[in-house]
Amino acid sequence: MRPTTDHSAGRSEPDAPVTRRAAREAREAETRSIRRLRRNRAAVTKATSSAQATGPGRASRGVSLIAMFAVLGIGVATSLPAMALLTEEQVRAKTVAAAFPDAGANGAAVDVQALDRVESDQTAVVDRESPEVTAAEQLAAVRSMRIANTYTNNPRGAIQWPFPVGVPISSWFGPREAPTAGASTNHLGVDFTPGEGVPIQIIADGVVREVVLGDNGGCGVNVTIDHMINGALVSSKYCHMQRGSVQVQTGQAVKVADIVGKVGNTGVSTGAHLHLEIRLNGTEPVDPYAWLKANAS
Repeated sequence: MRPTTDHSAGRSEPDAPVTRRAAREAREAETRSIRRLRRNRAAVTKATSSAQATGPGRASRGVSLIAMFAVLGIGVATSLPAMALLTEEQVRAKTVAAAFPDAGANGAAVDVQALDRVESDQTAVVDRESPEVTAAEQLAAVRSMRIANTYTNNPRGAIQWPFPVGVPISSWFGPREAPTAGASTNHLGVDFTPGEGVPIQIIADGVVREVVLGDNGGCGVNVTIDHMINGALVSSKYCHMQRGSVQVQTGQAVKVADIVGKVGNTGVSTGAHLHLEIRLNGTEPVDPYAWLKANAS
């Protein structure tokens, strides 16, 4: 049998025996390829004739439009945030993996179940400042909250967003039409809407300046915390929290990502949300979204 040369390997080896079935399949594949080639040629010929019939101006515009859409498609594909291409469950999974690297999927579930068991035991005392309890609450929040591609939080940052994953924003900083009687037309904060009862993270290390537990209008149940950031005083205010959910006291030193309370609907409010304010020097309101975008690491 005549040897066949394998140029890629640099050696010769005998041909494999060709069966009737293999030969027939090869002929059929070749026939299909020829048919596809003829169809493609016919389509190209038809498109070219159509372009020529409409005149060079229209043809060139058609080509330009095709090129424009191609470039646009590439631009959109390269500019979309990574999270925008993921499903909601994939975003949650990535957030859990980033925020709780030591727990894992199964271990994290055990932590939340353990929290449920402790809170249901009337004889047990729950240490709300325990890192285990805080982590379990945050993990449970990620699994239940509404999420959106509004920002990306770094769980190891010295400054963080009030929730460990992006959530919907219902009202932005600045002038607006009052959503209800008694609400402001100059909105001094940003309204985050992850859902009722979701734990709220403290944005940075600091000291609690004020705790308001009553629901007397305005910000409802709220907490103000002072932070020293880059040598300057920055205050954060968390409004409309659930009654009984506040987990800090006036004068208490707190850490970034500690839980201050839970999202509620107290005060002048049209639905459960966190109204977050950022004030420079403790008094000057600035856009919290822009400030966090610039400073959260």
